[in-house]
Order: sequence, then C-alpha cells, then structure tokens
Amino acid sequence: MNVFFLAAGFGKRMGDWTKTTPKPLLKISEISFLDYSLYLANSWGAKKAWINVHYLAEQIERHLTNFNAFPLKIAKEKQKILGTAGGIRTALSGEGFNETILLFNPDTLLFPDSKFEIRKDLPKDSSIHLYLQKRQPNDPYTKIDLGTDGKLEFGKGEFYYIGLCLLDPKILSHLPEGEYFDLSDNFKEMAKLGKITGEEFLGSTLDLGEKDLYESFIAKNVFGDQKKTILDFIRRSFP
Repeated sequence: MNVFFLAAGFGKRMGDWTKTTPKPLLKISEISFLDYSLYLANSWGAKKAWINVHYLAEQIERHLTNFNAFPLKIAKEKQKILGTAGGIRTALSGEGFNETILLFNPDTLLFPDSKFEIRKDLPKDSSIHLYLQKRQPNDPYTKIDLGTDGKLEFGKGEFYYIGLCLLDPKILSHLPEGEYFDLSDNFKEMAKLGKITGEEFLGSTLDLGEKDLYESFIAKNVFGDQKKTILDFIRRSFP
C-alpha cells in the first residue's frame, strides 16, 4: 500500500504552539501527531510513502532522518505552499501515479475499533473513497450525504470527512506541477461525475486542530492500553 501524509500546513489555529514547532510534531500524551499516523500506516501495511512539508520543514526532515519502518520520501515545498492536491501532484512528480494511495491528515487522531479493516483498493468506478463519521449538531465540518450505493453528495447529510481516504492519483496528473490546488475541488468534481464513494469509519476520532482543545487534552492518555505499543514502534523506527 502506498501512503501519503499531508504535513505542509501552517497550523495557525494552534496559536503559540506552532510558532516554533510544526503542527505534525506537536505531542499528545508523549506521542506526536505524525508519529501516531506513521504507526497506524505501518499497522495497515504501508510499503511506500510520501510526506509533503513546507512550514518549519527542516524540523520534520530532521525528525524523519533515521525513520526505517518503511520507505518514506520527503517532498519539500520550498517557494510556496501547494495545497492538498498541488502537494500530492508535485510530490509524486511522475512516480506513483499508477497505484492507489492512502491519504492521511495527521491533524486528526484516528482510533479504529477491532472490526475496522482498511480498504486496499478503490471500489469499482470510484476515484476517491472517503472515510466518514456522523456529525454532531454544532460541528463546523462540511456536510456529506452517504447514499445506500456508497456514492457521496456534499452540502447536506449527517456525515463529515475525517481526513483519511483512498485516492487514484491519476485524477491529479493533469495538474501543473508546482502550483496550488485544493483537494476539496477534486472531491466536488468527482461527486458530479459519480466517482467518489465513502463509508463510515468504525472507531472514534479526535480532531485537535484548535489551541484550546489541544491544551485540554495535552496531558491525557488518549491512547489507552495502546500507548506502550505505539512507543515501542517509535523506538524501533527511529534508531
């Protein structure tokens, strides 16, 4: 399985926490957002991966210098940030367009339950497959309707996107390299074509993208009994 980690953002909603530390390296219960995403990707069978970096990129590059759990290519967006779609398109740069990628947003912590199994391939006639959860009444996330056939419609419905999806990168191959593009535009385009699908994520999530919310959880052991296993993976993977 090919994996792509989105790690180029500025993390402005985190206030002072991201003035000197890129958001993917912020820690919760001694474990950084990025390291937890690496742990999950490894447990789901990652064989090859990319990560795009821009803001305080050197810190993430140093952090990953000796990472050895699976091959991981760092794509540095030097001049400007390229957005989600632009970052993926430019990072792949002629390679990896023939295989489905699992797209990770490390900002949201995912806690799959024992019944969850990550898909290895896209459903038939689908170019993007999103993992979703049900919205709470005051959630700010974009509403998504999940049809009985698995097809999605944006702007209404009881679900939202949790930052984890399967993507056919060929749908981005026509984009100019090195330019800014937002993946949400591709989501809407594929929805009009009936080529985006989804399913409900079996488990829970924790979006710590706001300063106050992050501070309220920073000392809590959100990983439970898994924490030792995750720390053992980190020690092995960063010799």
